[in-house]
This record gives sequence, C-alpha cells and structure tokens, in this order.
Amino acid sequence: MRNKLYYLLWCVFLFVSCEEYYNPKLDVVSGILVVESHITNDITKSYVKLTLTRDFYCDDAEKRVVGARVELNEAGVSSISGKESGSNSGYFTFSKAPVPGKSYSLKISYANDLYVSDLVVMPPLPVIDTIYTGHKIEKKYIKDSFGNLELVEIPSREIYVDVPMKAGLKYYRFSWRAIQQWLYSPPAIGDAPPPIWYGWQSVYDLGAFNLAGPKAFSTSGKINKHPILSLAYNGSQYLDSTALCPAGWIIIVDQYGIQKESYDFHETLNKQFSAEGSLFDPVLTQVYGNIHCKSDPEKVALGFFDLNSYQQHRYFFVFGESEKSRVKQRRINNRYDISNHGYLIDQVPNFWEYNTP
Repeated sequence: MRNKLYYLLWCVFLFVSCEEYYNPKLDVVSGILVVESHITNDITKSYVKLTLTRDFYCDDAEKRVVGARVELNEAGVSSISGKESGSNSGYFTFSKAPVPGKSYSLKISYANDLYVSDLVVMPPLPVIDTIYTGHKIEKKYIKDSFGNLELVEIPSREIYVDVPMKAGLKYYRFSWRAIQQWLYSPPAIGDAPPPIWYGWQSVYDLGAFNLAGPKAFSTSGKINKHPILSLAYNGSQYLDSTALCPAGWIIIVDQYGIQKESYDFHETLNKQFSAEGSLFDPVLTQVYGNIHCKSDPEKVALGFFDLNSYQQHRYFFVFGESEKSRVKQRRINNRYDISNHGYLIDQVPNFWEYNTP
C-alpha cells in the first residue's frame, strides 16, 4: 500500500514539474490608420474619425490623427472638403451632403501617404412599407439577490417592419432609440392638488448591427417581418421607481440604405463579435475594408467607407399589459430634439405624445 502511495505522489510530482506557462509573444503593430466613417445624405449624421492603432498592452487613450486632410469626392465632378472640428482633433464633418444615386470615394492625405476608398454609389432613400408588432417571450439572464445568474422569461412586444427591395436598394441597416414617457403624481399636501411631473427615460440600441437583406433563393420583392426591437409590456422595469407611471413609448428608428459590400462587412463584424469559442464559431481574422493606400500598397488602412442613404422614422406605441391588449400606434411627424432623460413639473414637454384613441 505504501509503495502505491509513493508511486502516486511521484506521478503527481512529474506532471506538476512539467507544467510550463505559455506567454505568447505578440508583435508590436501600432500606428496603422483607422478610418471610422459614417456618410449619409444628412450632414448632421455624417462624419469621419481618424485614429491610429495601439500596441496590445497599451492602455493609453486612443491616439487621434492630427493634420490629415479628408475629402469626399464625387466621381468626375467635384469634392467636398472635411472640416476638422471639436475639442479632439481627427474628427471631420462636411458642409454639404452627398446625393443618392451618385458615386463617391473618400480621400485621406496623411503623413505623406494617400489613402483612397473604392468608388461607392449612394443608394436611393430607404422607406418603411409597414410597421407592426407581435407578441414575444424574451429570455434573459439576470442576477438574483445572491448575485447568481438566473434565466427569466419576459413577456414582450416585438416591433417588425416590411421594407421594399428595388433597383439599387436591397440591403438595409437599422438602429433605434426607445423613449419611455412617464407620469408622477406627488402626494397631496393640504387642499391644493399637487402638480404632475412629466418625465422620460431612453433605452438605446446596444446590440449587434441590425442588418436586413434578401434571403438566399428568395424571389420576393420585399423584406417581410424584419425585427427591429422588443420591449417588455411592463414599462416600469425601465424606470427608476415604481411610483412612476409609464405613459407610452416614442420609438425612433434610423433606417439606412446600404450597398451589399457594407452589408457583408458589418455581417462579418457581427460574426466576430458574437463568437464564443465553440467548435463552430468563425475563426477570428482581420476584417478588411474598402480603403487602400495608393502611395504604398504595402500599408494597410483599417475601416470602411460607409456611404448610406438615410431616413428617420418616429412612432408612438402603447403596448398594454399583455398579449391580449390592443396595441395603439401612430406615426409622429415632428422632429423635436429629445434629451436622454429628464422631467418637467407641471409643464408638458413639447415632444409629448398623449395616449389617446
């Protein structure tokens, strides 16, 4: 028995003594130009941001590019110069907007190098044919009182859209913002009725890129029942206090008409971001864009010249309390600026939507 014990201890010592920590040697690849572009027919939504890559172990703030020149060139016609603005350099805006149906390229001059994107056609303006809702049970992991993750089912309402496919526009990207209106009636003091508080709280799209395009082997002339977002029937879960009464949702949908190349680029990014290390996950690789260094083909620029047509849609929704409730919805035509959150006492905000039949 003692000999067997010695033998077991010897095997354990042998395996432990052979353990060696692997510290991979990472190549130092810094100083590569990174181009973040978002160009639309709305100049308030258009910008180009230039930064440089950092070493893997570097924890410094991002390094903005200083002294670059950025131009948006219309094919064979003219160019629109970018204006560097803001407290941080490397951020460019434009005084004119590109026009749907015309072709443009992005030109960047920096550190004696010239970077030029592929020529891209801006698609026609996107539209939504129909917007509607459906019942959904959303499953989420939340922490219980002991900090343990627990899978819960949340009765929700999902918002869908039908969008057309036509010449020059078969691919879309969506983002959204949901604004929960709320009311609060403070306890009465004396005989005077207390003033009502009118408040709002925003929920933002923080998920993967929401992309829509034709399905393989489909001959349909439109994209049907594309999901945009889902929200719980119980609006109180988005508010800070149970004393606040939900009063309907203002839903802002940003719709972009994109080219297939942009669809493929963002779909690849989605696959990379969602990989969890399982056997069938995509292999992490460099995601190449459509910007090239003309002065030195060996140099790489990271990023994508994203030229999108753009429209914003606003709607008011009241989901009710369950799947059996009648959903109220209507289009909102005003375009008020709405802050992330806030409230007014005894004063109705200018953007307020009433829950009327």
